[in-house]
Amino acid sequence: MIWFFQNIDRSRREREAIDDLASRVDWLTLLGWRFDDRMRLVVDADITVAGTLRPVTLRYPEHFPDIPALVLPRGTDEQWSAHQYGAGGELCLEWGPDNWQPSIMGANMLESAYRLLAGETPAPDQTSRVPSRHKTTLGQQVRGDQFRFLATRNFNAIVQALPENALWTGTLVGTYRRAGIVFGVKSVQRSDNDTWTAPDYPADLLWEDGTHYSCAFVRWAKDSAAPPTENRTVFLEVVKAHHPHVLHDVSCLVLARGGKLNVYTILNGDDEKCRTVTVIPAEETASRLDVDHVSLASRSVAIIGCGSVGSKIGTMLARAGVGSFLLIDDDLMLPDNLVRNALDWRDVGYHKAAALGRLIRLASPSANIDAREYRLGGQTSSGYTETILQLIGKCDLIIDATADPHVFNYLAAAATRSEKPMMWAQVFGGGIGGLIARHRPQKEPVPAAMRLQIEQWCNQRGQPIERDVTDYASRESGTPLVADDADVSVIASHAARFAIDTLIHSETSTYPFAVYLIGMREGWIFTQPFEVWPVDVGTPPPAEAPRVDDAGTAQEVVRLAELFSKKKNETAAASLGSEPPAA
Repeated sequence: MIWFFQNIDRSRREREAIDDLASRVDWLTLLGWRFDDRMRLVVDADITVAGTLRPVTLRYPEHFPDIPALVLPRGTDEQWSAHQYGAGGELCLEWGPDNWQPSIMGANMLESAYRLLAGETPAPDQTSRVPSRHKTTLGQQVRGDQFRFLATRNFNAIVQALPENALWTGTLVGTYRRAGIVFGVKSVQRSDNDTWTAPDYPADLLWEDGTHYSCAFVRWAKDSAAPPTENRTVFLEVVKAHHPHVLHDVSCLVLARGGKLNVYTILNGDDEKCRTVTVIPAEETASRLDVDHVSLASRSVAIIGCGSVGSKIGTMLARAGVGSFLLIDDDLMLPDNLVRNALDWRDVGYHKAAALGRLIRLASPSANIDAREYRLGGQTSSGYTETILQLIGKCDLIIDATADPHVFNYLAAAATRSEKPMMWAQVFGGGIGGLIARHRPQKEPVPAAMRLQIEQWCNQRGQPIERDVTDYASRESGTPLVADDADVSVIASHAARFAIDTLIHSETSTYPFAVYLIGMREGWIFTQPFEVWPVDVGTPPPAEAPRVDDAGTAQEVVRLAELFSKKKNETAAASLGSEPPAA
């Protein structure tokens, strides 16, 4: 129900308060009450300030008094005040959505409007400044600006060194959206042999998604007026009067004025104008990650399976600061994958591994990516499989995101042989939950033994582990995984946090167990949502001592030593360019 019918008493008191105000002050002339075309109750009035009549409308919103009434110019699109939401827009008064109280009345808003206008115009031909009751956010300030220039901390450090009367050239990269374009500095050429390249922009963004523009950078006297922008020819004449060597064929111009930047586009166009570009200032230096995350820059992670789970883990680890990734998956990104994968339509038709590498670089430009379009255990040469396993074994952490037992066996062997940590994650069908597990050498049993213990743990409780999905990334075998993006994201998030802990804490861990079964709804072993079952897999069994006293073993050691010696001699001879000596 509309407020003035629901609260007749409040409607009466609103009218009485405004009538009383009009009878007490000489600056307010009440013209009358009415409904607008949306059946909102409004009051038309005139406010006289320093001899100037200001026609206003006080409008009560449908949800008054829970949200504030507003005062705006009536029948004009003029900009009356610096505290106004655009020409013809409502006045920003002492009360707004951020500090509104239902006890405030429309009469109070009219008084506030008079104080604002009178404060800014205390007398005819005089102006003054009225302090704002609040600060607008950067987003509020630029939301109507279609052309924006992003000044990064790295670029700021470079441009502040721009000498007086010097001319630097460079390249901007522009990224387009329907809302407009954002420019950023790709490179600055300070001399013939000195080019600065921005570390902030990913190569994929620069070469695939962005458009390049030539740019000139000049130092402008801090106390000099900015050049006029109404005419491109006049604009360039004024600029060249200060800096004669400004090039004619640049698309953009950046003026450094003290510690501030003025940015202009001077593209050829029908209006012959220069466009002033809104500068988005550089962020203040502040760390958003724990100091322990610094060590992740030197860590490498192998992610096998770049589907719904692997793609999310990869992007999370990139944002956490992991420096290097080995991504392995032979599958293509197809439209049906969009329901869960971190990739999107821009990647449809491309291999998931390469597309995930691109996504990681967009989140972390300095990340090193090695993407392999390969199916571990698929039909390929054994030699290449060995090469892939060697690459995997060199990484600091191995992550199996395939839910494929055949792939698991390969990775378990690589982790055991290279003595590297391994993790695996699985989402159970139906979105009931999932599993995350971690193996660390000398701390947990080998992965194959851990998997067997997990199965035994479930069997002991009369709930054999779900096996309805053997490979939810494959379209060739197995039942498609029935789970939505939120289900997958829960398991992937836990797995990513588990991985970060593994990479940072080499000796200790935040997680006391190596395996967790995580429920999201009732079903299987879970009796309720968000139920978690830790699984204790124990410690590795003692290593068996080698049988050095066995005669056959001793003979085998001698034989291997002879082969090693022969290979060593062959290698030495080859390096000298001579034939190997006879055995």
